[in-house]
Amino acid sequence: MERFASWTMAKYWIKGAAFVLVVLVLGGGLWAKTEWNSITPEAFDREITLKISKKDRVYYEIQKGSEVRVRVSGPTKLRVISRVEIPSSKEERQYTYFVRRDEGKWVKFTRYSGVSSQASLKGDGSTQVSISKKHILKVPAGVHTYTFRLSKKSTRRVFVRFHQLGSGFGAPTDVVAMTPEASTESVGLVVGEQVTTYYRLAETREVKLDLIGPTKLKVLARLEFDPNMRGQQNFRVQVYEDGVIKGTYPLTAVKSDVCQYEEPSSLVPAKAETFFLDIPDGEHAYRFVLPENHRTVLIKLLLPQKDLTQEP
Repeated sequence: MERFASWTMAKYWIKGAAFVLVVLVLGGGLWAKTEWNSITPEAFDREITLKISKKDRVYYEIQKGSEVRVRVSGPTKLRVISRVEIPSSKEERQYTYFVRRDEGKWVKFTRYSGVSSQASLKGDGSTQVSISKKHILKVPAGVHTYTFRLSKKSTRRVFVRFHQLGSGFGAPTDVVAMTPEASTESVGLVVGEQVTTYYRLAETREVKLDLIGPTKLKVLARLEFDPNMRGQQNFRVQVYEDGVIKGTYPLTAVKSDVCQYEEPSSLVPAKAETFFLDIPDGEHAYRFVLPENHRTVLIKLLLPQKDLTQEP
């Protein structure tokens, strides 16, 4: 559990503007661990939802004649999770898809899998779905586009989802809670006995922040449950870097039983979901928005303290 050993007020100058930050020195630090962050393809025909062990998971459909494209910044690793639909008359199936990086050669991947007892196509109980298969692609330095398609002989749909390797901050690391533009709506949350500040994303509200890299930004996101929302909810946070979409992060929310609002509210905050952003060298402007703007989400932005002294 995070313990707040000390609170320090500091000033950080970015592009001539002073940002007041709360330095959170975590007892024991944030220990390094391997983290796989979900990423959304930049191009796909159809998004579908699978119910897996009672949890909703977003996949992207590949049919014969269609493609799915994923844009990734390296060096890193790209994890591909695939499933195939299986006719009700069968218990297992072999399937093949092809992958190429940028304009390179197509590489063939063949998988063999049986029917999953835990996964089903949401809203379609008649369609059988296979047990997931995974493989890892090594992404070299630079920005690359990976394209996925089926073979010309394919007759069944393949469902894929993607994760990019993120190693977190490293360990142990003291972090600083970043304060974005003054126009952002702040919300106080009580976690344990500590009050911490989050910032609200909504239809007409964005969170904007300028940063100097290279560094890594940790993002905590909590969906806000209104009285009509039940069970598990899916949501996405989209991030723009210098006006271009850097990534869209699909997340899953359940109500928190340990977090509450500092001020009375009819809303209930979700448990915090986490993803990391790699900030490249130089000065960059970031915008955090909600693609599904009928929801509201609270976010918190954390930067390693050691990176506050960087200059453009």
